[in-house]
Amino acid sequence: MQDEGVLSVAVAGEHRTRSKIVLVEIIHQTLDVLLTAEEARLVHWDGRILRVHKLSSRKANQILHAPDAYPGFLGVFDHRARYRDLAEPLGDIVGVQL
Repeated sequence: MQDEGVLSVAVAGEHRTRSKIVLVEIIHQTLDVLLTAEEARLVHWDGRILRVHKLSSRKANQILHAPDAYPGFLGVFDHRARYRDLAEPLGDIVGVQL
């Protein structure tokens, strides 16, 4: 696995159902990454991309030191993460129930 995983999707009006399905798939992909990761990862939604950062990365450090500057910060997760752990905060951000 590279230093960061990048998974993307856009949520748009008429494509909301398809986008919701894509978001669900991306959450599952993120959980797969977390399941195989040796250590916890920071998960961040930047408005169109769900990013997974090693805690030692520069970006993770920036987010952890100023979480209010990154409204898409979902949290720090390890292999014990569950679907709801990611779906609830991401759903709140994008305005759909996942």
